[in-house]
Amino acid sequence: MRIVQLSDPHIEAPERQPVLGRNTITQLQDAVHAINTLSPVPDFVILTGDQTNDEANDSFEQVKQVLGRLQMPCHLVLGNHDARTPFRRIMLGEDTPSSDRYYYTVKQNGYRFIILDTLDEGKVTGLMDKSQLDWLEAELAEAEKLFTVICMHHPPISVGVDWMDALILQEPERLLRIFDGSPCLKLVLCGHVHHPFQIPHNELTVLTAPAISVQFRKAPLPPPAEKPHALFTDAPPAFRIVDLSPEGWETNLHHLSS
Repeated sequence: MRIVQLSDPHIEAPERQPVLGRNTITQLQDAVHAINTLSPVPDFVILTGDQTNDEANDSFEQVKQVLGRLQMPCHLVLGNHDARTPFRRIMLGEDTPSSDRYYYTVKQNGYRFIILDTLDEGKVTGLMDKSQLDWLEAELAEAEKLFTVICMHHPPISVGVDWMDALILQEPERLLRIFDGSPCLKLVLCGHVHHPFQIPHNELTVLTAPAISVQFRKAPLPPPAEKPHALFTDAPPAFRIVDLSPEGWETNLHHLSS
């Protein structure tokens, strides 16, 4: 089975481009085109958060329009630059959108994918509430022991860069205990840090994705005031390809032209 992980496109409406020094709409369009031409064809795409840059309705409309060109399903994760109400109204088509957390399970081809919601609205850091953790624990404890991949925005463990680690999932202790008690869990796919990391954690691996918007350098914060983009690199947009099999998994990055 093949999946593609997109992350952090940071879309705003056309009249507010560029964003972070890039035309993020064009870059997401380029990513969609590249994904549609992959061989083997992915079974689905997972977008691990920061769909928008500003939580605006017209930004979500733009995301929906571009992702609508994908030739396979796309599952969506909320990031700290998103907001639940406009997301539910526009991306999910809810007439009366709630502010409930958005998490669920997908089972396909003998694999299980669990989408988690780490959005702590108004904050850059992530947080999970008790009800979601209770649900996850029950989900992973069910009798059907499928190869499992978790998809979330904020990394639950250190990535080894101090300024990034200050902005990851807060209070992760119970989540990590749940992970450690789940031998069927093999991979955790995250976004947020705009940089590809591959981090072993006990019996599983945490993979973070490069961004479709702009890549972050592993430098200390804050950047000098006269250099507002000092944390950005010149690296091109990229997405992660993950190939799953009963024997395990393989991954590689697909870089777009800058």
